[in-house]
Amino acid sequence: MVRWNQTAVGPVPTQTDYEDYRDISGIKMPFRTIITWTDGKSTIELKDVRPNVPIEAARFATPAPAQPRR
Repeated sequence: MVRWNQTAVGPVPTQTDYEDYRDISGIKMPFRTIITWTDGKSTIELKDVRPNVPIEAARFATPAPAQPRR
């Protein structure tokens, strides 16, 4: 996928490549994603994907208010 972003210096491309597709519960998921832009590159690699894993409700609770620094 190539996406063009408008910037102050003109359009700049960002390319995303998806690789290493594996079957996870009947769905093909890419385990490697490579994102390339004009001056850099990032690679994201997944080691494990577990669909529909239960998540305890406490993880979604509102966090405590931030305390001011002294």
